[in-house]
Amino acid sequence: MGKDCVELVISDSTEYNASTGRKNDIYCFKISRHCEGWQFRVMDFFQYNAALNRNVIYNGPDIFLEEVRITYTGHSIHDNYLRPYEPEILVHSTTPEGYTHIMKDGAIKSWNKVKTEHKIYEDKPIGTLLGDPDDFRDYIMLGDTGFWNEIVVSSREKGFICMDADAEYKPGARFYFNTKQLLENGLYLRDGIHYKVKDELPLSYVLFTASLENISLKGKITPSVFSGAADTAFYRYIKNI
Repeated sequence: MGKDCVELVISDSTEYNASTGRKNDIYCFKISRHCEGWQFRVMDFFQYNAALNRNVIYNGPDIFLEEVRITYTGHSIHDNYLRPYEPEILVHSTTPEGYTHIMKDGAIKSWNKVKTEHKIYEDKPIGTLLGDPDDFRDYIMLGDTGFWNEIVVSSREKGFICMDADAEYKPGARFYFNTKQLLENGLYLRDGIHYKVKDELPLSYVLFTASLENISLKGKITPSVFSGAADTAFYRYIKNI
């Protein structure tokens, strides 16, 4: 049942915007109506899972779904333009080992593609510990600027989920992308929760790459420190071109 079903919870909570996890072996997406763009995220979640023949179990007032349907009219998970709540810049972060493979391949590849090519020896991606469905392994996950992408790298290095942005770690690289360009070229996919690209993403789309090769840091390096320095370098680079 777990693989064929997902749960959606819509609430009026002010304690969180959105969260995911496993609930009774079912992947659960919780979102608050205080989360920007929540109506779009909800319907994207429905459409993404419908395409995978999953049943979405809804938990919340029916009136919330009616608001979603009205707002989403005329839209699709495949909208090829930037929505108001979506970031103009997206980031993909990787480990030092991942950085080496990416530069050699000339592309960022999904976990499944890399695993098939025998370039990693992990049995499961770190996202498994968060309850991510198996299909997530077919995608390259992208995120906003800030330290959250580095949290994934830090957790992968440690072998457990480490949410401490001030924990020491060894960064690999951060790749910056123009969201509009990904959308216009049909690469960007929404699932209601994440922004992602299926299978592989050529480095020709990269606007800027930040690593310890071009970001000079001294002392303790943490997700907060590295992401802050990398984002500053990126915006300085964009301003000067």
